[in-house]
Amino acid sequence: MNRKEISKLIEENDIKWIQIHFTDVMGKLRILHASSEEFLENILRNGINFDGSSVGFSRVEKSDLIAVPDKDTFIILPHEKNEARVIANIYNADDSLFPLDPRYVLAKTIKKMKREGFDEIKISPEMEFYSFHRQEEKYEMNEKNGYFIPPPFDAAKEYRKELAEILIKSGYPVRYHHHEVGRMQQEIEVKALDAIQAADFCIYFKYLAREIASRHDMIATFMPKPFSNEAGNGMHAHVALYSNGKNIFYDENNEYNLSQTAIHFIGGIIEHARAITAIANPTINSYKRLMPNFEAPCYIAWGRYNRSSLIRIPAKKTIDIEIRSADPSANPYLFYSAVMHAGIDGIKKRIEYEPIEENLYKIDEKKLKKYAIKRLPSTLMEAIDGLDNDDVIKRGIGEEIIEIFIEEKRREWEKYMGKIGEIDYEFYFNV
Repeated sequence: MNRKEISKLIEENDIKWIQIHFTDVMGKLRILHASSEEFLENILRNGINFDGSSVGFSRVEKSDLIAVPDKDTFIILPHEKNEARVIANIYNADDSLFPLDPRYVLAKTIKKMKREGFDEIKISPEMEFYSFHRQEEKYEMNEKNGYFIPPPFDAAKEYRKELAEILIKSGYPVRYHHHEVGRMQQEIEVKALDAIQAADFCIYFKYLAREIASRHDMIATFMPKPFSNEAGNGMHAHVALYSNGKNIFYDENNEYNLSQTAIHFIGGIIEHARAITAIANPTINSYKRLMPNFEAPCYIAWGRYNRSSLIRIPAKKTIDIEIRSADPSANPYLFYSAVMHAGIDGIKKRIEYEPIEENLYKIDEKKLKKYAIKRLPSTLMEAIDGLDNDDVIKRGIGEEIIEIFIEEKRREWEKYMGKIGEIDYEFYFNV
């Protein structure tokens, strides 16, 4: 999309304000509003200066950054009156691309994948979340009995339908929406997108889900594990690589319909799973989701149709691999980038692991040792140590951005450990 086309859209839709979106290192959306006149006359061409230190991008002494709109991301916001949105890429003051911009990190990863012969990376993101009416619900639902429930028990149907329709108007190919397993847990699934578009979608989806929820007198949360006895929120990713329009993960002669490239790609993810976990599950709360029997993985393994494994091969004709560990607190740009660097390392080194088709939630220690299955990290600090010791992922994403990420997460852990809560009194007050 060029300036002339954008100008025409602004005029035809009487757009008064442009929301400029970008994402910080931790995956939080940042927004500023520019008048349409200022946007067309100045910002679209030159970008807009901002203080990078205020959003964790840089230190105070070197904090001047520029948010430059990506013209191809300009859309009219269907849920707003006279507003549009554009996503910005971040530049240094000298007009060079800013290496700590997560969107740039993923773009750089995609360029590397293309140099390796992979023209397209297709990702279908699955974002789970909970939504609640501000007033107490007037119905009860049995625990873990929410999957595909019908109205009137599905009290969020109208909200979810409106959200899905706005996504469609925003240009996203929605496949379906439904009630998930947990009480008031929701999911809207979209068709496969290019990697950058998929990450953009995840950020936009969280923004939109919260915006529309507020208009229904509801609250939406993407917290990984909001309730002890309900399923956690996942951000599964279905991934496939293409070359010359051909899905190179597919091989009809293989038992799993997987090519050797796909098997080695899986091997790379398994090899680097501990480091990926720090990025895919970046909060202390994330590890309360990675527990047995709540449809989230606990062990580093793969299998066909196996929902207890880290990676499964779904039963469908268009082969992809589903990575099931990530949750919506992850920065999708960094998560997808980490997966690509791990996968390409697996392809280059021809890393291979045997599939496991048993229920890993019920597997005993003897079999874990027999199959040499390792556990996913059980705490954020364990995962951070895994990331800190993984040179492939650190170099791939960028050592400076990983250093900032690790520092922030260690501060978060220290603050958490410094707080005394009810559980401390329950277990230890009378020791």
